[in-house]
This record gives sequence, C-alpha cells and structure tokens, in this order.
Amino acid sequence: MPIPAAEAKAWGVVFGEEFSSAPTPYLGINIFDVPIQHWEAVLRNVRQQSEIVKQVGGQSHLWSVRDHGQRKRVLWINRYPHSLRDRMNKNDMMAFCEGPIWKEFCSLIETYQWFLVTEQPSTEP
Repeated sequence: MPIPAAEAKAWGVVFGEEFSSAPTPYLGINIFDVPIQHWEAVLRNVRQQSEIVKQVGGQSHLWSVRDHGQRKRVLWINRYPHSLRDRMNKNDMMAFCEGPIWKEFCSLIETYQWFLVTEQPSTEP
C-alpha cells in the first residue's frame, strides 16, 4: 500500500523544520520498504533524489538493502556537511514534497521513516 498523499506532503514540514534547525554536520537517515514489483522504479527515483542531495551540498553516505522476498527494506543515509538553511528554505522543502519525484517515490513504497541526526565523532577504539 503506497504512502497516503497527506502523509507524503506532511514530510515537507518535517524536513523543513529539521533541516533548518539541526547542528551540522548531519545525517539524513531514510528507512523504507519497497514491494519487489516496484524495485527498479524506486532505484530510478532514488537516483533522481541523489542528484538533488548533491545539488544542495550533500552526498550519499550509505545504501544498504535487506531482501525479504516480496519486499526489500532499504537504509539510505545522506551526509550533509553544511546547513541547508542557506540553500533551501522550508517552502523549498514543501515544494519538493509536492513535486513529481517525491510523489512518485511515495506511490511506490510501503513504509517510510526518516530521521536527522547530528554526526558525532566515532567512539570506536
């Protein structure tokens, strides 16, 4: 079942609030489930989203997929070394979530979760 249009649009508010207030550098963490029949279309869509990430100064940091047979669960992390506050405002985020790339993405996936976390130095030995 695709993400409902109202929920897809609501992510614009979340993205706008988080991206405009979080300390940098930060990581945008996307977790979503894709029905196997939509896999190729989602890959094409995410390539388009990756270009937007680059245009605003970010970069894809990690792409990991777990195959669950009829669906795939994706962990996609983007790193943003600088604040997006100067590159995109809240209205830009809303416009993205009302645009064709995001609408298509939400029509192809089953679940979506997103977090923005400040990147911390490694504490590994």
